[in-house]
Amino acid sequence: MASEARYPILADTSSLIAVANTTQWKRLKDAIHLTTTNVCKHELQNHVNSNKYPPEGSREYYLKRGSQRVLEHLDEDSSPWSCVTVVPRPHGPDAGEQSLKQELSEYGSSYQIVSILDSAARRSIRRLIDNNGYDIDVVGPPYLLYILLDNDLIEKPEFCEATVRMIQTEGWTGYEVVKNAWTSIPVDCSEILDDEYDDALPPK
Repeated sequence: MASEARYPILADTSSLIAVANTTQWKRLKDAIHLTTTNVCKHELQNHVNSNKYPPEGSREYYLKRGSQRVLEHLDEDSSPWSCVTVVPRPHGPDAGEQSLKQELSEYGSSYQIVSILDSAARRSIRRLIDNNGYDIDVVGPPYLLYILLDNDLIEKPEFCEATVRMIQTEGWTGYEVVKNAWTSIPVDCSEILDDEYDDALPPK
């Protein structure tokens, strides 16, 4: 079972699903110490239970597969991922994001990185960080792949391919969303990837 330890990286539901669906999942899950909340875990369980037999390749398929992988990993005794309990428990469509905000308001000094893609949630969390004087970087899910690259666990071409495939698989489109996905990643993948991936590369 996942411990209640607080590791330097805090991630929301969408970030966990995104990295679980990448080609680097097996490498990433054991290489990074990461924390999520009980609320995000509940959202993952909902994705698994609400999609019994989703068509392969559909959005529901990726939500279910990614959620299953994360839940299985959280339940392993040797997992370097932890799940902390947030009280009172928020409800509603953005409960997972709200739970990160609650966790940071109480234990912000425990974290160095927050992985979340939603623009409104990022702005809200940044305000909380600034108001409390925390030194925390708010990044997109691909940053978790960048940690592998930065620690020489994967090569640059592997990182670039996994990142653009993540962006395409998750259906992240539009200037701001793609820009947010590449936040704090000092890597130029345009020299490696073909023009067909331009929509998934950070705006110049």
